[in-house]
Amino acid sequence: MYNKISSIILNSGKSNGFSDVYIAQPDSFKEGLAGKMFIIAEIGAKKNEGRRIMDFLVSNIDENYYDDEKILLRDKIEGLKIEKIFEAVVAKINKNLNDFLIKEKIKLSVPATHITLGVIFENKLYFTNFGKNKALLIYRHGEQFEIINVETNAYEVKNSVNPNEDRADFKAPSIFSSVISGEIPISSYFVFTNEALPEYISNQDMINIITKLPPIVAAEQIKNVLGKINSFIPFLGIIIKNTIGDNQEMREETEQSLSAHGSISSLNYTEKKTERMLAPAGLINFSDICRGFKQFIEKIKPKAKALPKKVYRPAEEKEETAKTVNLDKVNTMNNMVRADSFLIKEQIIFKKRPSQIGAKFKKILTSLSGIFHTNLFTNLTSKIKDRFAQMEKRNRRLFLVLILLIIIFTGSLTITSIHKKRETAKVEYSNLVSAISEKQAYIDSLILYDNEKDAKKTLIEISELLATLPKEKDDQKIIYDRFNNTFNNQADKIQKIVRIDEPEKVNDLSGLAVSNLIWANDKLYAAGGKMIYSIMPGNLESSRLEVNNVTNLSNPRFDRKGFIYYWADGKIVKYNLKNNQADVTELDAGTSLEEKVIYDIFNNGRNTYLYILAKNQNQIFRYSYNTGAKKYDSKSDWLKENVDLSQVVDISIDGSIYTLNDNGEVSKFHLYKKEDYLTTAISPEMSADKIIVGTNYLYLFDAESKRLAVLAIKDGHLMNQYQVDSLSPVDFAVDEKNKTAYFLADELIYKISLKQ
Repeated sequence: MYNKISSIILNSGKSNGFSDVYIAQPDSFKEGLAGKMFIIAEIGAKKNEGRRIMDFLVSNIDENYYDDEKILLRDKIEGLKIEKIFEAVVAKINKNLNDFLIKEKIKLSVPATHITLGVIFENKLYFTNFGKNKALLIYRHGEQFEIINVETNAYEVKNSVNPNEDRADFKAPSIFSSVISGEIPISSYFVFTNEALPEYISNQDMINIITKLPPIVAAEQIKNVLGKINSFIPFLGIIIKNTIGDNQEMREETEQSLSAHGSISSLNYTEKKTERMLAPAGLINFSDICRGFKQFIEKIKPKAKALPKKVYRPAEEKEETAKTVNLDKVNTMNNMVRADSFLIKEQIIFKKRPSQIGAKFKKILTSLSGIFHTNLFTNLTSKIKDRFAQMEKRNRRLFLVLILLIIIFTGSLTITSIHKKRETAKVEYSNLVSAISEKQAYIDSLILYDNEKDAKKTLIEISELLATLPKEKDDQKIIYDRFNNTFNNQADKIQKIVRIDEPEKVNDLSGLAVSNLIWANDKLYAAGGKMIYSIMPGNLESSRLEVNNVTNLSNPRFDRKGFIYYWADGKIVKYNLKNNQADVTELDAGTSLEEKVIYDIFNNGRNTYLYILAKNQNQIFRYSYNTGAKKYDSKSDWLKENVDLSQVVDISIDGSIYTLNDNGEVSKFHLYKKEDYLTTAISPEMSADKIIVGTNYLYLFDAESKRLAVLAIKDGHLMNQYQVDSLSPVDFAVDEKNKTAYFLADELIYKISLKQ
């Protein structure tokens, strides 16, 4: 046990507001992974509202801290830091508490509210404070204990990344704004109190009580002292004792009582024991091997014979000395001659006889080729056997011991190398998992503060880390799946993707061969071939109209004046919604059309104009409707500047002209020129097919990715994206009044709500 903790609660029910102390009591498994959370709270609100706030904080701790996946993974993943997890929890509690107060309409008196939230894990402490609660550290200084206020002595750590540096409209959280962290010194105490408690008990009395009594007894003693005061002020506190150094003094006294001889023996024993403990797994202790080998040699070593006594004869010694000198001179001269002659011979070979070099190399290659001949290995084996048989019994044993030692040594090195590689891979994997966990926790905080720019950058970094995360083993696959699911959820939040798993089916048009859809005057209109169908969503009945002289009604446009226009075989079909009649209008005979016509109709109340975009000419042509001739003529160039329109796939007009490129980019044109209008880059990328301009929003549709993107028409920022993976839509329509979108897929009509 690293610490002991106890609470102080006195007169909590006699105050105007609500006062309480909470210490979490998780099971031993969760406590070993996450420690104990605690709260000291004086809440400036009505008692029942204060109780609701306290209950909300406690439930949030259980939900966001003890039930967090990162906490549950701490026993499997090294490197997950409690500090990072606690900071993320504080950020979530900040957001959730603000939302709770707004939702429940609770008025909180800020001057009368003092809340401390913290966690003690082993001998490390992390806490955040709001209000005037005190955080006191009692520590040993020399022979005495001293007390300090931790908050006044803590230094500020600046974040390297400011998640909101680019957002001018960011609002700081109103509750917890910083986290203080550190280790409790050995045999020291940490005391959290409300503002009143230190004012009614002196520092020295507090030191004497807390340092001389166990925490639970010290808490009762402090309550007894404060209970004698004739006051109805609430007193709150928590005492935390670091128990790591409790037995240290006893051990020191025992060690001092040992004699000098005993101390040396103890040190030697400790050195050997430590050496064995720190020895890598699989590595052989060569000290033990050498010691055993030495003992073995001593046993088999023959006893040395006594040397004969030598009689000193000066004459013999003189003669022997002379001979030695002469031999030394001769040996030295012979060595010099051999060296000189070898160098000269080498120079002659390479300079005078180059033709013999090839022969030498050929002889070497012939010798090398003989190495791989089977006879060589057979002869070598037989020679080794003969040599082994000729050895004495003692030498054979020594030889076998040597071979065994070599095998053990080689195996030891191999095992050590394998263990080292495994440990390195384990550490790398743990660091990688820790890095992903920290970045995902960082993304959560960025999402809370709507910092999309940094969140997208961090998301890309996580994607790169996930690509390198091993997933060969079952536990690795489980961890990868968890990270990947969290990654996808965070990506959806950042990219504002709403996934609609089961859209509602409202109409069945099977067999009608319809290919397009449009919403007009509170009804749906589907068309295909030469037929137009008027449909009420959810109603089985429908009306239809057959249009003569056309074969393919496509690309419907509603002018908001009671008419729907269709493109059909190079003609314009004008469908009157009031009388359910259709007129076919010819274009001017000189009109040249591209393979896929991009057009729209605009009715300003006086005249009706046809706009056709010509990509190959980078121009938008406008045609006026000739009432007498009943056709569109008077062609004119609408654009008055050069603009690249080669990537445009659709246009929509509401007085201004909006063009949609195949990459989802939208441009705005007004008064014959392109305006400075920039929409949000949509992620993931989309190859858009169709654009509808509504009253307040732009609707972009991508049939391939089955996605509908909604952008604010005012500044082009992304509102939401709706993903319908279960469908294969070919067209869509929007009811802006009821915030509903309709999809045509496999001759069935589905609807989704745009209110998410």
